[in-house]
Amino acid sequence: MPNTLVTSDNLSKELLASIYDDAFMSTSYDDDGDLKVKEGISCFVLPSEKNDRIHFLSMFGFEPGSSEAQRLECVNNINSEYILVNAYVGTNNTLRFKYDLFIEGGMTKKNIVLATKRFLSIPQSAVQEHGIDIVE
Repeated sequence: MPNTLVTSDNLSKELLASIYDDAFMSTSYDDDGDLKVKEGISCFVLPSEKNDRIHFLSMFGFEPGSSEAQRLECVNNINSEYILVNAYVGTNNTLRFKYDLFIEGGMTKKNIVLATKRFLSIPQSAVQEHGIDIVE
């Protein structure tokens, strides 16, 4: 992986996919053309509209029998303990995790890979700790 910086001038889904491919991480595109990266779990990796940050988004399903109160308690507990990511209740009975990586001034490809791996490690731990009974 060369030391070329990723900046708002060169940030793209294609560049991100090549960075992950070079790091031997599994990549794919969904039907909408959004980049997905998988290492244990999957997440969407999306350049922001202004190309000043990279959005990470991971989704899990809540058990259909779980109540809104249980879901909100799960999300609140996760957000109290895991400050790097933001958890929230999404549409269609989903638990979602998001994180924005700012690239202002440039970011090395290695740092993008490390930040992605860190993000991917958090939802699994958070679900095991706070949502084991209500998250699929």
